[in-house]
Amino acid sequence: MTLMAQHRTVRTRLVRTRVLAAICAALLTFASVPLAACSAPAPEEATHLLIKVPRTGHDVVFDESISYADEVLTNMVESFKAAYDRPVDIEVEVFEQNQYDNAIVECFDTDKAPDILYGDYFNMSTYIYTGRVVPLDDVVTPEVREGIFGQLWDMSTVDGRVYMMPYLSRQNVLAYNKGLFQQAGLDDFIDDSTIQSWTLDEWTYILDTLAKQLPDGTFPMMMYAKSSQGDTHIMTLLRAAGSDFFDESGHFNIATPKGIAALQWIRDGVDRGWFPPHSENLEIEDCSSLFRQGQLALYMVNNASIGRYGDTIGLVNFPRADGEGCATAFVSGFEVFDNGDAEKVQIAKDFLSYVYASEDLMNYAAGTLPASKAVSERYGDEILQFDLFFENRDNVVDFTGNNPDTRAVREIFYTCIHDMLMGDLTPEETARAIDERCNYAIDQGTATATLHD
Repeated sequence: MTLMAQHRTVRTRLVRTRVLAAICAALLTFASVPLAACSAPAPEEATHLLIKVPRTGHDVVFDESISYADEVLTNMVESFKAAYDRPVDIEVEVFEQNQYDNAIVECFDTDKAPDILYGDYFNMSTYIYTGRVVPLDDVVTPEVREGIFGQLWDMSTVDGRVYMMPYLSRQNVLAYNKGLFQQAGLDDFIDDSTIQSWTLDEWTYILDTLAKQLPDGTFPMMMYAKSSQGDTHIMTLLRAAGSDFFDESGHFNIATPKGIAALQWIRDGVDRGWFPPHSENLEIEDCSSLFRQGQLALYMVNNASIGRYGDTIGLVNFPRADGEGCATAFVSGFEVFDNGDAEKVQIAKDFLSYVYASEDLMNYAAGTLPASKAVSERYGDEILQFDLFFENRDNVVDFTGNNPDTRAVREIFYTCIHDMLMGDLTPEETARAIDERCNYAIDQGTATATLHD
């Protein structure tokens, strides 16, 4: 073979080798694509849920680091996420107490619509009738139902179905400043061992005595009617002469002799100096400030707020003619909303099932009156005045009537009281105005109410 022929042979072999190498490299590259996809699958995308909660103080007897309800919810979320069998991203968003509708209704059909709401029943029960709130009967297992105090399930149920899950409650009564009572010579009415109940005659005597004996700038009792904040306590005062407040259908029933007598009792109090002047222009917070400063003898408190006053106060129920007295209960708990995503609804239910099955998470209600019987037994001795409020539960009355538009009713009620305190309406006219206007709002709410199927 000539030298030139040998060179051609070598070149041919080199070319063939390079072509074969390129082909092999291409085949290896092509083959590696599906293999990589099988060995390292893309992570499952986390489902996003939004929990909304009003800015609410929250105490826990065993954890001083907790100051607000959203901190408890954050603990619940982190525990649930760690235990759940699929990735979830749960956001906790806080809104202001007077912004319920802005945070809930006005966010429907947007990316800010809540999947879960934690709040006070008297503010959130209205949303049940939008058709967005999901029944939770499948979350309420026999064990869960048995573990919660029965009257709280009654307050959570509409047309036989559970729409709200109770977590805790606060019981509202009245507090009296013991120092001001002593100053007015009312020592006989001071009793630290119980939540007292006074007859209406005793109430009248006490308030008249305070009005005469207290120094200028100090007043016997709270009164306010500038806004709907605190109106539920004024509603409770309308039972003072024995009125049941609602009729059997849940409508207002104030235009009766007992209802009018209670309104007259309040109106007479304006002229007798029972209340701060121009109380029609006061907010509940104005009266709270007066009480904290020692300028008001009687003011509303609950079992979660009494700690700030130490031993300076005694407790008494709201007045009622029979002397038994009455109190109100403010329940807080959860709702689940259907925003058109069945997967999110199920995860929200799974979240509640997890919380109500967790001893640790239910324990965070131990700072007020827990909904859980077991938590009450575990921590009752550590919760301030737990026994007093627990024993007083039979005096609790319903201040909502379970009507479909509590918030609309509240926006009407206080205006009637405002006009009466001003002297623009007589007690009789006020009673008729409350019944007519509030019942119209109830009927309108009923006519447009829709329950989730």
